[in-house]
Amino acid sequence: MPPTPSILHGATMHHSARRSGMAAEWLLVALLLPLAPALAGTTSVPPAEPAPEAIAALIARLGDTDFQRREAASAELKAIGPAAVDALLAAAELERDLEVALRARWLVDTIPLGMPHDPPEVTRLLESYKQRDFARRVRVMHRLLRVDDDAGIEALARIIRLERSPEGSRVAAALLVREWQADNRWWPAIAARATAGLGSSARPAAAFTRAVIELSAAQTPAARDAALAAAATALAHLERTDGDHGPQQEGADEEEDDDGDQGRSGADATEVGRIFARTRIAMLLAAGRKDEAIAAGKALLAAQWDGVPAAQISSRTIETLTWGTDLGIPGIVDQIHDARPDLITANPLVACAAAAAERARGDLGRATALADAAFAAIQTQGGGRNSRLMMQSGLVMARWGCVDWAVRAYTAVLDDPQSLPYEYCYTAILAAEYLHELGREEEAAACLGRLFGPNPPRRDFNVEQQLAQLGRDHRATHARADFFASCAAATRGDAAERRRLLETALRSLGKDVDSLIALYQLPDNTPDQRSDAVRRINEALRQIENEIQSVPEDANGYNEYAWLVANTEGDADKATRYSQQSLVKSFDNSSYLDTLAHCRAAAGDLAGAVRWQSLARRHEPHNQTIEKNLERFEAMAAKAAAKP
Repeated sequence: MPPTPSILHGATMHHSARRSGMAAEWLLVALLLPLAPALAGTTSVPPAEPAPEAIAALIARLGDTDFQRREAASAELKAIGPAAVDALLAAAELERDLEVALRARWLVDTIPLGMPHDPPEVTRLLESYKQRDFARRVRVMHRLLRVDDDAGIEALARIIRLERSPEGSRVAAALLVREWQADNRWWPAIAARATAGLGSSARPAAAFTRAVIELSAAQTPAARDAALAAAATALAHLERTDGDHGPQQEGADEEEDDDGDQGRSGADATEVGRIFARTRIAMLLAAGRKDEAIAAGKALLAAQWDGVPAAQISSRTIETLTWGTDLGIPGIVDQIHDARPDLITANPLVACAAAAAERARGDLGRATALADAAFAAIQTQGGGRNSRLMMQSGLVMARWGCVDWAVRAYTAVLDDPQSLPYEYCYTAILAAEYLHELGREEEAAACLGRLFGPNPPRRDFNVEQQLAQLGRDHRATHARADFFASCAAATRGDAAERRRLLETALRSLGKDVDSLIALYQLPDNTPDQRSDAVRRINEALRQIENEIQSVPEDANGYNEYAWLVANTEGDADKATRYSQQSLVKSFDNSSYLDTLAHCRAAAGDLAGAVRWQSLARRHEPHNQTIEKNLERFEAMAAKAAAKP
């Protein structure tokens, strides 16, 4: 699926829009330890590893008041090598004696992350891992998480175990546990690889990850209770150490210091902690302990507004309430009703989120009252000039699956003669894309008709200038308007008008990918018309390729190329590589995941298509286009599997 541009305050457009994240001496010692001299007729055996108690005693001596005893303990632990790794890492992260923690950290600094059995791609990623600043190491973690066939999962779990920075260990664990969901059919395979990478690590992040794995495999109430208890203990340790190595501010110097922990703008310790807390709540829910899950969700919600005035409330409150609603515990909204009702009256978007929660739990009367109050507040707070807030409410309502409220908000902006031109134009685009996603093509075309139609309702501003401020090429928006009109013609069964409008769209922008795809797929194409469509597609691909070479850091071009090939014809392998590259640059973007699923399907990998599309749906659970594509891929996979 094509990417979408950013809009005000970091929100994103509907995803149906089509194109507009050491030395290895210890290992050698372990592999090359000489066997003891063999007696004739006997077999040599390697020396036994020290008992855990002996290693623990040596670690305790790292903090001895006698310098020589500290040095001797360090030397003995270094000689032991890999057998002491987990205990040293736990000490480096949990030990309150600073001398012990620092010496333990120094001792593990040369532990290699790679293993001989790692695939080449994983080896390359791990080789670059320790050479990068923290933000870029996080991006390597992202890539390990998404290597084909889960081939990077063991290495990612190895980072949880071996990354010397507690923060780095936690980030890797957060990425991994976020993959778990009670209905994730791919989790067992992920869990097996993760278990191999974690080893016997006792670090808090490893312990929490292991608890998630154990819960997912638990067959008895006792086993589930044990896993939940282990998760609670690990989470307490994580919360105790959270912030010890907090991230720098955005834009901080990325040059590494002696500890290599500079440049952490890619990590957010607060977000990592939130992922762990939410995962434990999901674990409670999966274990059948819904009341406890709701109580924990309420506590998480309350923690975000503790001591914060209503006028300064963070968007995290809205996001947490939405997360709880999607998880299946919308009842956490009662925490707002009971403890901070002022948030609903002070912030219309909080009221919108509360309305969505009430709708999800079946209280339609209360939901409607909250939504009505939110819309009324938006319309009156700024003397009728709150088009931006109304547009944002439509956007979030659309993302939450509240179709009628989303359309109502968008329409309010478009029907208000006082709406600011900037928001008016953006709302027309947002609404058109959303209505197209819903299959309401006539309405979608009419939305953009407000900008380009023969009798536009607003003549008090220059549309092209406003589009330029939005960073949008007016030719692309013209082409989009004609594309939507062609879709409307298709729903009416008017094939001739559909073709005419597609040709009009391509005269505005010859590389408009959705128009090219639709033209290529017209069922009444003659051989000459199909050949001409292929010629146009190849020309567009060359143009997109040139744009990629000119701006290689822009993810949009890679995705655009992949989307066009996946839905027509061309180099499927290259399209897949480009789609993967877009996801390197924009981690887990749901539109880009949708594109990769289409690339997999085009290459005949229907199982892969289903998996990537399922991941896209996880990020956009209410996106109807993504849902329909998933249903189609699942049907194709089932049909292929049924063939003899």
